[in-house]
This record gives sequence, C-alpha cells and structure tokens, in this order.
Amino acid sequence: MFCSWKSERGGGCNCAYRLRRPIGEILNHLCSIGPSTLILRSPGLTVAKATRFGLHIREKAGDWNVLHDAVSGLRTNLEVQQHAFIIREFSDQCPILAFAVDGRPADLSVRLVGHDWGSPAVRKMIADFDGVALDCAQSRQLGAGAWLDEWEQPKAKAPTVENRLDEACEILHSCQLLAVEVKTPTMQCDACFSPSFIDHEGTVIRIADRKRNHIVYADVDAAGFRLDHIGSQTAQLFHSI
Repeated sequence: MFCSWKSERGGGCNCAYRLRRPIGEILNHLCSIGPSTLILRSPGLTVAKATRFGLHIREKAGDWNVLHDAVSGLRTNLEVQQHAFIIREFSDQCPILAFAVDGRPADLSVRLVGHDWGSPAVRKMIADFDGVALDCAQSRQLGAGAWLDEWEQPKAKAPTVENRLDEACEILHSCQLLAVEVKTPTMQCDACFSPSFIDHEGTVIRIADRKRNHIVYADVDAAGFRLDHIGSQTAQLFHSI
C-alpha cells in the first residue's frame, strides 16, 4: 500500500522521523515548545498529564544516572540507550515526540498540543535534530498513539480481584490527594492531584482531576499493583516491581 504521506514510492513517510541528536539535547528543547501532554506508560499503569517542561539537569538517583526536569517531574535514565522519534498522530494530526528502546513500543510520549504537524516548530525540530524518515510500519510499531490502557503486561494470579477493585475504589473516593509514580526501565514520572472522576471497566480503574489535566489508568490485576494510604487524606499509587 502506498502511503499518501510519502514523498515518493519506496521512500520514507513524511509522518514519522527518527531524531538522531542526543536524548538530553532533544529533551531540553521541550522547554521552548510550550504546554504539552506527557504520557508515560508501564505495564498496567499509565499517567497522562498536562505540563510544561523545564531544563533537564543531570543527577544521580540510586542505580540511575539521570536527567531530571523539576517542572514536569520527568526523570530519564541515561544508562539505557533509547531513541527519540517525532510522529504524526493520524486521528488529529497532532505531532507526538516519542522515546523508545530498540524493538520496543514507546514508554514516553509527549503530545505537542500547541502545534500541528506542518508547523514551523515541528519542521525545525526535524531539521535541527537530523530527522530521518521512517516507514509507516515502523512508526505504528512505536505505539505512541495507543490508548492509555493498551499494555503488554503480566497478570497477577490473584483470586480476589473483585475485593481488590472494591478496596482500591474505596481508598480513591476517601482521599483528597493522590500521588502517582510511574516507572519504566528508561523513565520515571510523578504526579499529584485531587481525584474528582473515578470509575472502572473490568479490572482497569480510570482516575482524573476535575479539569482532566491528570488522567491515570491502573489495572488492579497487574503484577505489583499498590494503592495505599500514606496519610489521613493522601493515597499513593505505584507498582512495587
């Protein structure tokens, strides 16, 4: 099938590019992009939040040699090699900056909501960061536009999933603040917000604040799922593995 976004048959598409500059340089460019939506997914737990970005500063955190952005709360592990891509979202033409390890779907996606695919800012990123056009199939494999609850995940073999779901919903409805930590081998991001919208479908709980600036999808049946009170009005959601 010939992609309508290809400039010529046999060539790469004009809807996805691999960026060949260092990860730190690309991340630090985000502070000039304006408001964006950060999406970080681990198996069974995804956070999406509206945020700006600041400068990513190098620091040591446990076993990680990281770049830390205090504005967005994003930490990037420099010990694991990964690549950056810029992709056109097919549904709404929004440009997405995605980060992935070779052969794996993207853990981190940043929707550049203030720009469209043909904007000068996106064209400049592709040029300045030595963008190389990808084939359509390669861009789809990154999964940057996947639904928030599309995960490759091991399932916990727990006979009490319904009880766990009820307990989780009770904790969420009783807390004033929810602290969320999502961590993958390459990225970590924290979020803290007041949950206003809580529902579930199957074993997946959907949580959001009133303005939908923070959205969390969590599978209570995922291995390592933890939701605990850490104070009289605060709960913490994370994975223990």
